[in-house]
Amino acid sequence: MFEGVKKLFGGKRAATRRRVNRRFFDAAASNRLVDWKLSYQRVNGDLFAEYPTIVLRARSLAQNNENVVGLLRNLQRNVVGVTGFTLQSKTENPATRSELETLWREYCSRIGGYCTLDERTSARDFDILVLRSLVIDGECFIRRTFDPYSKFGWRFEVLDSMQIDPLYTVENAGNGHRIFMGVELDERGREVAYYYRPTVDEVYYTGQRERLDASNIIHLYRKEFPAQIRGISMLASAVLELRQLDDYRTAELVHAQIGSAVMGVWEWDGKNTDDILGSDEDDAGEFVREIRPGIFPIAPRGYTAKFLQGAQPNSQFGVFVKSIMRSIANAVGISYNKATGDYESVNYSSLREAALEDRETYAELQRFLIENWKSIQYRDFVNALVILGRIPPTDNLSDLARHQFFGRRFAWVDPQKEITAKEKELALMLTDPLTELESRGEDPDDVIARFVEWNKKLEAAGLRDFWQAAFGNKPDAAPESEETQTPQPEE
Repeated sequence: MFEGVKKLFGGKRAATRRRVNRRFFDAAASNRLVDWKLSYQRVNGDLFAEYPTIVLRARSLAQNNENVVGLLRNLQRNVVGVTGFTLQSKTENPATRSELETLWREYCSRIGGYCTLDERTSARDFDILVLRSLVIDGECFIRRTFDPYSKFGWRFEVLDSMQIDPLYTVENAGNGHRIFMGVELDERGREVAYYYRPTVDEVYYTGQRERLDASNIIHLYRKEFPAQIRGISMLASAVLELRQLDDYRTAELVHAQIGSAVMGVWEWDGKNTDDILGSDEDDAGEFVREIRPGIFPIAPRGYTAKFLQGAQPNSQFGVFVKSIMRSIANAVGISYNKATGDYESVNYSSLREAALEDRETYAELQRFLIENWKSIQYRDFVNALVILGRIPPTDNLSDLARHQFFGRRFAWVDPQKEITAKEKELALMLTDPLTELESRGEDPDDVIARFVEWNKKLEAAGLRDFWQAAFGNKPDAAPESEETQTPQPEE
């Protein structure tokens, strides 16, 4: 019996069992070299505890950090662009299509002030504000208000996300609803209302809460985790590094100022008895407490000043800053060169690869804005036109609302090579003119209409033949008639 127990719990089997028990994933290791704080709650719990701090820190960087300011302007130029989003109506009736596009351009203009509640912002500038809110706060709340006196009905405004009270949470709000961070959800997790808290003297969390129905609020944010209710700032993963980098650069700047400040101190040698300070001055001298260039104070008698000679900035300063900025650029999803404006060590291949990756990032942000904001805005625009009688009523509203938005598109990196490649794709029927025009943000109907108008102008000016000879395809030579053909000698 003893031998059986020994075989069961001892010998090679026990050794094998002990070896198995010592195995673990390195990713879960915990030792003196690994100090990793983990949260055993869902992302909403983390947001409830840290959302205001993250947002306020991100806003501080957006105000004071040149890298974040540059990033925001970069996204503004490349996502929204100079002309904003371009609408192409897809309704079947050509006349209605043209009318809708004309009315949309009027609605989006700054002159009329039809788009926003304050009547002072164009649709393009409003889109920039929406984009900035998404990047900095991680979310954007857009309130819409119907104005019966407006030519276009709906007006919009961006609400401060900190005023959708992130501190207000009620687990049981009745009817199976609950309120989390100012957002009321039904039993299926759908957003049904938001609790807005106005400010008193521009201070957060000072006014009385107001319940805003979700039917008049558009809540934009990226859901990065299951059951996530509020947005997460795009700068969240880079906030600490950006702040530490600011502190480091400030320290190096002070270091350089000290190193470049040449000063001297007059020290008494015990021999000179002349009162050089004057009878009304205290000849005790003073200690140097501030270093300024070109200053020569008197040292207190009996003391010798010894300065900490500051050297120039660390020779590795640039390398270190570049390394940190690469990490920050990865965090926000664009290339280091684009994030910093540093094109010192690039070649065509690396620049083209980075440009293509950046364009995918911009296109992805454009698609998010189009699907979650611009298409909703256009649907409300069309419905308001029907209600106000600006366009003829129809039973097929879905046809009126058919559309496509185009964001800003980009020029070729190497036009000659890329045009040649595009010609080959067209010849092999791997693409088509409609796709290429739309990929460039052009409305094919508008392009054709412009060419028709251009040909009319050429015809009216008598320049059609000149244009065709200079830029068009030259006509093939007419075949020779039988009478003019040169007879061939008989064999």
